[in-house]
Amino acid sequence: MKRFAAGGFSLIILLLFLSIYIKATQALIPLISPLIKQENVLGINLWLPQVLDSKLNAPKITAKAALFIDTKDGKTLYSKNINGRLPIASLVKVMTVLVALEHKNMDDTYVVSERAAGMEPDKMLLIAGEKLTLKELLSGIFLVSANDAAEVLAEGTIGDREEFIKLMNIKAQQLGMKDSYFANSTGLDEDTNNSYSTVYDLAILTRYLIKHYPEVVDISKTEHIYLPITENHQDYDMYSGINLLTTYPGVIGFKTGYTPEAGLTLITLARKDNHEVIGVLLGTENRRDEARELLDYSFNKLGS
Repeated sequence: MKRFAAGGFSLIILLLFLSIYIKATQALIPLISPLIKQENVLGINLWLPQVLDSKLNAPKITAKAALFIDTKDGKTLYSKNINGRLPIASLVKVMTVLVALEHKNMDDTYVVSERAAGMEPDKMLLIAGEKLTLKELLSGIFLVSANDAAEVLAEGTIGDREEFIKLMNIKAQQLGMKDSYFANSTGLDEDTNNSYSTVYDLAILTRYLIKHYPEVVDISKTEHIYLPITENHQDYDMYSGINLLTTYPGVIGFKTGYTPEAGLTLITLARKDNHEVIGVLLGTENRRDEARELLDYSFNKLGS
């Protein structure tokens, strides 16, 4: 009996040890997003919009796709074709900004290359050889949608443009953006394989960026930025291209875009009465008026 009791006690100790070991091992296993589990990419986004919208009394819009959401609980306030893959023009730059911020600090310096300085059409008019900080380049991206500034980030953030673009697509997978592809840092059309995304994916991206890097909101909500001349660069005088900043109370950015293929595109960010709304429009003929109407519609739903 004593031998059995001793053996039984040892077995209990062994089972207890195995239980503790298994739990400790499981704690080391990374959480993989179920959306992208097959690619074995680490999932880092736990916030996804709830698509439960009804369009009762909603305004009529020309946009090919639209999504307006409450960023706090993910509640959908208006939706149209949320998973339709469409060209997004300069909204690509939101991902460019995110990847740059994950690798650099705001006061880190970039050198402008000949290639970046030659980018067209929207630009800061950077000069090859100039040195600007990340914050200064972000000012150009958010206010004038500067393609030259976006290209500087792609070339200089990790020292390899192609690897930077790969990081943009890896980040999309990590965030659960399963219907997005980024061909470059600017959103300009390529000969083949152009960038695309959905309003759903862009809402995920925008919320992630502003929650982790709220300083970009301070830039995007600024109507006018003047960068004085320094020993490193010429002066820059830039005005925001977001009309709603001055015409719709509560709007604090965020990003505009246009190419002939994509049409007018917009991500707007607005705060009112403790509510925060992100709105995305793709392929619209009148982004200002349609954004205004859908913001009114959204805030009315929220009781503001």
